[in-house]
Order: sequence, then structure tokens, then C-alpha cells
Amino acid sequence: MIVLTDQPLLDNSLRMNVDAVKRLGFIVAMLLLAAGTPAAAAPNQITERDGSAFSLTPDWSLDTQAAGLASTLGSRLPVSDVLAAANRSTNDCSTSRKQAQPEFYDRTDIPLQANQILHSSDRFCWDDSDSKVSYWVPQGVTGSSDADDDGQWGPNKVMAVSWHYDTGKAGTQTDHGARLSLVDRVSGKYRHVLLVEPTSSSNFRAVPIHAGGLAWLGRYLYVADTSRGLRVFDMERVLEVATDQDDVIGKSGSKYYAYGYRYVVPQVATYRQAITPPSPCVPQPNALCYSSLALDRSTTPDTLVVGEYRDGRSTDLSIDGGRVVHYDVDASTRKLAVSSGKAVPSRAVTTPKSNVQGAQTWQGEYYLGRSSADKHSFMFAGSADMNTYSWAVGGEDLYYEHGSGLLWTATEHAFNAADTLIDKRIVFAVPLAGIAPR
Repeated sequence: MIVLTDQPLLDNSLRMNVDAVKRLGFIVAMLLLAAGTPAAAAPNQITERDGSAFSLTPDWSLDTQAAGLASTLGSRLPVSDVLAAANRSTNDCSTSRKQAQPEFYDRTDIPLQANQILHSSDRFCWDDSDSKVSYWVPQGVTGSSDADDDGQWGPNKVMAVSWHYDTGKAGTQTDHGARLSLVDRVSGKYRHVLLVEPTSSSNFRAVPIHAGGLAWLGRYLYVADTSRGLRVFDMERVLEVATDQDDVIGKSGSKYYAYGYRYVVPQVATYRQAITPPSPCVPQPNALCYSSLALDRSTTPDTLVVGEYRDGRSTDLSIDGGRVVHYDVDASTRKLAVSSGKAVPSRAVTTPKSNVQGAQTWQGEYYLGRSSADKHSFMFAGSADMNTYSWAVGGEDLYYEHGSGLLWTATEHAFNAADTLIDKRIVFAVPLAGIAPR
């Protein structure tokens, strides 16, 4: 196979002139076109692609089981009740945690110009027990700006952040699944709730997923399930359980437990892709890794935006960098729009950037937050070619708060790869207007 690259074709022994190089490039491109083989995209270019392979099959059968569980427990609480019972407080962030923000970009190996340095305008941090815990790790972020047009959910302005459970760090084989932090953005109080999957026996179990992306659409919380697709939870069906045992999940005796958490949010649906990639998820030409989620309210209709994490680059152009896929949202139900029983992507692109943990689109522009371990990383922005900006240490999912014009992320790292405390967990926002796409 002949591959076009952006490297010069000049060789000291051949001394080919520039015109000859151009003619050779044109001939090779024509040969590739005639053979039906796609030529490589420009190294910094977003390219359109066919997304039909990423169609999802909806299954709402868990809705009935969630209703039965709510009836059995005799509780069905609004989010406002959970916030009224919030038992933790955010704080103003230590110096260490603030250093994870993009304005403190300090990499000398990849220098950036002053106009490439982004500056945060809002932030909060977790209490110390959550900032420094190793086995619960922040991932997805969304809020009431996604959930409702007025930017609030009931009387509250809310932000929600998902955390996944690391069994290795916890020193156990028992996976406690994924939890959700519901944060009152006015009072700064928050409470963790556990995401659970109802079973047919009026019981429930933990949901052992990475929960790398969140989007809150009306009553439904969409959560990325990396290899499977999407899981949907009902934010109008929060259930209260007993808390006197912290090592039990589901029914035990006459009570229900959730590893010590007072509240659970039940799953009501799954959107499954046809082909399941290997675990841990490795992108395939016809299967996606559902790594991040965002809601784009600037489109008509609204679209759910799925971003894919790709560890490094690939010579396979169909998966190089990662894919970003859009699904239309039904305006009345806040479910994904379905055609012939499938949620079919309305748009799909391949991005030129790897290690993207968060993808948000707005008014036709793409915003891609790249992840990192213990160094600052990069925000890429554009509709075709992409500009590069400073970004967080350990930035994850993206959430555009349309009422404030702020782009939010949560950072994940409390420790580095050597298990040394670096204390870099923070939730912060930058003005979207300060990121100038090309």
C-alpha cells in the first residue's frame, strides 16, 4: 500500500526539485483514488466519515423493573431532596489543585505562546476525603444547563460528576460500580449517590463501568458505557435505601443497601452498539469506544455528542486519532431519535488528535480536551483545522453550560503513576468565547 505523508520526499542522493515532488504527489493521489483507497487526511484536519456502523439499538425494558423497584421501596425523591440532605461541601481549592488549571501551563518540552494559554473563570474543589481518595476517580461532567432550558433542575442549579471505582486501588475484587456527585452550585453542598441496575427480582446491583461521559437530558441521565454504548438513568426516580451496612449491595433481609450510600439512581435503558470491542476497549473500524458525552443545544434538533478515546495514533485511517459521533435527540421525549428501530448517527467525523477525554461541539465547532498523567495537556478547537491551547492536568469529560457560556471539565488525578500524591483534582471552567477556533 502506498501512503502519503506530510514529510518531504526529497532525498540527498536524488535531489528532486519541488515541482517533481508535486507531480509525484498528484500521481500517487490519483492512483489511490482509482484504487478506492482513501488518502491520508491532512495531519491537523477533522474529516467526515460514514457513521452508520455506530447505530445503537434502544432497550427500555429496565424502565419497568425500575418502576417495580420504586414501588417496593416506597420512595421516589426529587433531586432537590438529595441536595437538601447534602452532607459534603466544596471548597475554594488549594494551591496544588489550582495548579491543574490551564493558566498554570508550565511545559518547556512543548512551549505555547501567550495567546494559546487559556484562563479559568470559575472553579470548585471537593472536600479533602474526595480530593485525595485513590479508588474513586472523577470522570464525566454535566449539569442542569443540559437538563433544562432555564439552566436549572427544579429550584436548583446543579452540576453532576461521575466517579468510577478502581478495584486495584481499593485492594478488592468487589467493584462498587459508578457513583454520581450532585452539587448545588449555589450553596456548594454536594452528595454522592450510587448508580444501580434494577433486576427482575425487585432488587438491584452496582454498575461496573468507567462512566467516562455524562449528559443530562430532561429526566434522563445518559452515561457512557465504553464498550457497550450508552446507559440511561432516571433522575426523577431517585430512591432512598438503608445506610447501616457499607459492604452490601441490594436487598439483605428486609432492607436495601448501596455500599453505605443513602440514595441510588436506577437505570431505565440501554443503547447498544452492534459489535462489542474487546475490553479494555480498543477502537475498531465498525465499533466505537464510548468515552465521553456532551449535549449540543446549538443544533436543530439537539444532538448527543460521543467522543472516543484513542491511546496514540494509528496507521488505520478509519480509527486514527478517534471518532466523534452525533445522535439526534427527540425534543419531546429527550430520548435518542430512532429510525427503523435504531438510533442512527446524524454525523460522524474522525479527529486528528489522540488521547481525547472530552469532546464538545457548539455552533459547528469542535472542542477536544486531551488527557494527561501528571503534566498539562491541550485543548484543540476548530471545525476543520484545529488550533492548540493549554489545558488541564488530567482533564476529563466536557460540559458546555449554555446559560453562562462556560466550558467545564473535571480533573481526575490525586496520585501519579508512581502512586505519589499530587493532589490535582479540581472542577473548573473557561469561557468558550476565549477559545478561538480556526
